[in-house]
Amino acid sequence: MSVERVDLGDGAEARDPAVRAVGEAAVPAGGVPRVRVLLLVNAGKEPVLEALRSFEPWLEERAEVVGRFETGDTAGREDELPDADVAMVLGGDGTFLSQARVLVDRGVPMLGINFGKVGFLAEWDIDYVKRHWASIACGGCRVTQRILMDVDVYGPEVPLYDTGAHEPLSTHLAMNDAVINAGPPYRVCEFDLAIEPAEVRQPAVTIAGDGIVVSTPSGSTAYNLSAGGPIVSPGVEAMMITALSPYTLAFRPIVFGADADVWITLTRGNDGTALVIDGQAAAVLEEGSHVHVRRHHPMLTLIQNPELTYWSMLSHKMRWAVRPRKD
Repeated sequence: MSVERVDLGDGAEARDPAVRAVGEAAVPAGGVPRVRVLLLVNAGKEPVLEALRSFEPWLEERAEVVGRFETGDTAGREDELPDADVAMVLGGDGTFLSQARVLVDRGVPMLGINFGKVGFLAEWDIDYVKRHWASIACGGCRVTQRILMDVDVYGPEVPLYDTGAHEPLSTHLAMNDAVINAGPPYRVCEFDLAIEPAEVRQPAVTIAGDGIVVSTPSGSTAYNLSAGGPIVSPGVEAMMITALSPYTLAFRPIVFGADADVWITLTRGNDGTALVIDGQAAAVLEEGSHVHVRRHHPMLTLIQNPELTYWSMLSHKMRWAVRPRKD
């Protein structure tokens, strides 16, 4: 792509001696590339629409806005979205999760502008974007590569660990976590869990409890953390398994390499036992069903706010390691 440079404006300065536009080759200092920006907007939030009335004209003076889509309309339309150098998602963390699943295979770096409650994935606001526009357009911001997971559901009739030509009943993509929960009538469920079963062809353990959480490092601070699982830095290529209220004192959360295959078989379930992907119900599971979880390729590129770090956000937004107040 040929890159048109524009004056920085607002007193911003380009990096010296050379900067790299997101997804592009080096360009000389002294100008900012007019990058292609895709806007993904949660139109259900009035503050988003209000902010866009002034932000979109500001952005159009500095970038080529190749499209503006409502986030509720993008699922299943991945191939219809225009090519872009940066995708800006305006909404909360839930909005960001949904759009990450849409865009991950397009290889578009994503930037989340928070209009939600926490803003852990969507770590920018409009003022941050304006203040750091030169760095965003020129590739001066830090980025992290985030792991997603492919999650396939197979029926009881499919041979375990060797699905062969059998097609899954459903396929899903998760950025945070894949959760199997007991569901109504809320009796204890049992699961056979196998990690890297290719050689031994047998489960490693049987777990009884209210469910299982399989999470990525991005999701380690979500359901996994609430269930007693570990915080894992998003740069670590790993996955975690945490049991929900296990019927034993002996099962502890585990962390393992992201390239391992995970198979979970529901050996005892309820009528409402279900698979939940990133907090959204995905499939009802019958007894004997198999859930296959593995890492997705490629990874997602997330543009980070230069004024924040993962650990400072943990402390500020999640209250990690904050000392109790005296009063």
